[in-house]
Amino acid sequence: MIRFAQIAIAAGALVASMPAQAAEFVINTAAGTSNGSAISNGTSYNNINYKVTSTDGKSTVNVKASAWSRDLDGNFVAAKMVSWGSDGMGIYQTNESTGGNLHQIDNVNGWEFLVLQFDQAVSLQSAVLKSFQLAGRDYVDSDAFVARWTTSYAAGMSASTMAGIEKAMNSETWFNSNSDDYSKAVSGSAANGTLTQTQTQTYNLSPSKEGNVWIIGGSFNGPDWRNDAFKLNQIKVISAVPEPATWMTMILGFGLVGATVRRRRGSAKAALA
Repeated sequence: MIRFAQIAIAAGALVASMPAQAAEFVINTAAGTSNGSAISNGTSYNNINYKVTSTDGKSTVNVKASAWSRDLDGNFVAAKMVSWGSDGMGIYQTNESTGGNLHQIDNVNGWEFLVLQFDQAVSLQSAVLKSFQLAGRDYVDSDAFVARWTTSYAAGMSASTMAGIEKAMNSETWFNSNSDDYSKAVSGSAANGTLTQTQTQTYNLSPSKEGNVWIIGGSFNGPDWRNDAFKLNQIKVISAVPEPATWMTMILGFGLVGATVRRRRGSAKAALA
């Protein structure tokens, strides 16, 4: 009976040590809510919430979205988000009019970016961007940057919070076309304005980086001196990526079960002899 209990305990430890399967979530920026009501096309919002079910239907993630801009003096100011349906999410800075074709995420009059705050740590896998030509420009360009951070989901975003994020990550590398541990800027082969206005770009990022805050914005120091403009259509993230230590615990659990079974068989043979 004791040996059976040992086997049961070992098996329980093994099950407990099994790593959670990575859950994949696809956030459609047009499918959010604000103040309990579904967002509508062309309306501006301060905050948007998303509750997203994983692609396997087994788990959910909650996301809070807000828009920010960084002016030429380095000040962070809250901005307005506008969903344009299947075209994606755009941003209006303070004092930016609805004219002039400035309703996308761009780096005109400062740098605009969308802040996505998740209720759990996730790895950003891709972001689908739609490029749009700015008024007065004879090209289309959509270089972008992404950055990650970690904070409490309950914590609200503010100008001081954003300044803290910039200080923690170092603004020289955060807004840069080169990648480092906190930031990876991505260029969508848009050199010389070769993209058309309706072309969709997908940026695949390393799954090894995790954070519960992800920031996506117009390029700061990108690969060229063009103004960039795009709308964010969808974001794909994964959660619960198994850590190497978890895999080692699982392997040790297998070994413990095997050793217990072998001892039981050995004892049974000795008793028969």
